[in-house]
Amino acid sequence: MSIAVLSQVYAEARRLAVAGSVVAKGDFRLRKLLPPLEQAGAQAPVFAKVAEAARAVVDGPEANSAEALLELAALASAVLYTQGETGIAGPLEPVESSSLGGSTLQIPARELKPLLEALTGKGGGRFAPIKEAVDKGHFRDLRLIRPALAAIDDGYADVADLIADKVLPQYGTAVLEELRAKYDPKGTKGHPRRLKLMHQIDAAGARELVKEALDKGSKEVKVAAISCLGAEPEDRDYLIDQAASKTQDVRGAAYQALAKLDHPAAVAVLAKAVQGKDLHLAAHAIVDSKNPKLAAVLAAEIRTSVDAFLKLKDKKKASEAADRITDLLNALPDAKSAELDALLLDLFARRAELAKVKGSTYSGTDVVESVVSQMADGSEAVRRALVAAHAELEPDQLQQAFEAGRPYLTPAELYDSFAPYIAATAGRGKKRGKDPEWERREAVLDAIDSDFYPYQWLNPDDDDDDDSELDEPERERPEPQPYDPRWLDLAVAAKHTGAIQALARPGHAGALAFAKSEFDAALKKAKHPSDVQNEMTTLLRVAHPDAADAFFAGLARRPKKVHFYQFYWYANMIPRLPLSAVPRLEEALAGFPKDVAEHVGEDWQKAIDKLKAKGAAP
Repeated sequence: MSIAVLSQVYAEARRLAVAGSVVAKGDFRLRKLLPPLEQAGAQAPVFAKVAEAARAVVDGPEANSAEALLELAALASAVLYTQGETGIAGPLEPVESSSLGGSTLQIPARELKPLLEALTGKGGGRFAPIKEAVDKGHFRDLRLIRPALAAIDDGYADVADLIADKVLPQYGTAVLEELRAKYDPKGTKGHPRRLKLMHQIDAAGARELVKEALDKGSKEVKVAAISCLGAEPEDRDYLIDQAASKTQDVRGAAYQALAKLDHPAAVAVLAKAVQGKDLHLAAHAIVDSKNPKLAAVLAAEIRTSVDAFLKLKDKKKASEAADRITDLLNALPDAKSAELDALLLDLFARRAELAKVKGSTYSGTDVVESVVSQMADGSEAVRRALVAAHAELEPDQLQQAFEAGRPYLTPAELYDSFAPYIAATAGRGKKRGKDPEWERREAVLDAIDSDFYPYQWLNPDDDDDDDSELDEPERERPEPQPYDPRWLDLAVAAKHTGAIQALARPGHAGALAFAKSEFDAALKKAKHPSDVQNEMTTLLRVAHPDAADAFFAGLARRPKKVHFYQFYWYANMIPRLPLSAVPRLEEALAGFPKDVAEHVGEDWQKAIDKLKAKGAAP
């Protein structure tokens, strides 16, 4: 009872401290606690001291109320602290726990808070910070496990898929119990993801749940369950049956699972689908398969379809056939083989014949385009064949041939083959867009330009600024050869900014002069800092000695109404500036308007710190 009274006294002291000590004198609530305090004081002198301190607050002079109230609060707090207990009665028992199978970390609060808001919030713009946290390994912070488990139900599918595919699997069996507890076989949204995750983490343990979902699950959960099948011999017959389902999603899931099986019956089902109306579903399943038997099925169907296509005269039928053949070509698996090479080389040799067939929507030119695309990403043999025919290619195909040759041609061979196209001029009274020579010139320059991504160059630690969808799995591609130094001379002569940025190297006189002249011209017209950001990037890329002065000149192009986004890109540039720019950068940051500082101030400070660290490095 005495402790309860003391707790009340402490609570009233806190209340009065908030209200102000001037209202403490004569407080009736605190006065009501004096009798029980004095009664307890007869048994324990410490309570008598508390009663004395409380009376000094209630009845003492108002001038001393602040000191008296502080004395009472401190005394009550000290006594309560000594009366606390630790532990509970009963025998000690181990706490249930699960290992995450790796190291953990604790990220700073300034990074944790926005990440938690992204995981638990709604609306757009949340994917990017979550993706960045995944890339940095921040989800090894134990405080993020439960928010991540809840995010599997996120209404934004890209966020939920990212969490299910990249985050939760790293926790392994530690999250199985939570996944099972929240799993509903008749549910939608996050429940199919839960089933697939449980199967991924513990296939044997989730087997019964998968079987149950096949019989009693919602359509979405059943589709997820089908994707979990294939490991057991008994699954094959069930998958073959489901490939004949009236529901397209079910058939698609069955084809995906069958494509993983190296069995004649599975291949036969997929072959039948390729030849029928389910081509798109079956092709989508086959494209990820490495099974040479399925590749042979596609190759045979393509040859048969092309032979029939070349005989068509009706434009509607030709269009349907061309569409079908392009689907077949785009489904060719990423498995290099002599048979597939022979198919592509044969179709490429017949490209003129194919291009003559005209359809209402799709034509033979679309088939040729698909063939060239497959060759550009194919084996060395088909790539070299594409490069060898560069002089015969259409302008839109020349860029693919250039990119196909980079890994296999020496720098000099690539230059000798494609550099002559850049010498073309528009001239001869034709519009540039209608001049094939000009289009070929631009195709080669654009191929070089496509090698350089300004954001990635400025932010080498961030390989993806796209928050619209999950990254597609990357094919294993050969490394390209370096460019011949002579390309930069051509790019400067052509005044092609993108190619100059891609090819830039410090000290090239022509690139330095071009970059400065382009910046000066853009600065004269600029009304916002963002109006010169591309030219500023070029200056940095060529390591121009005036880059810092240009940076601040561009920054000074502020309109009367300043928007923070105009300063965001400039933060990306800061680590590429010389160390001598730091004082001016800090001065600029200090002078930002309040709303600009709130949005980009932290980004600027991080970038300045990175520049300082670079300067301090040995």
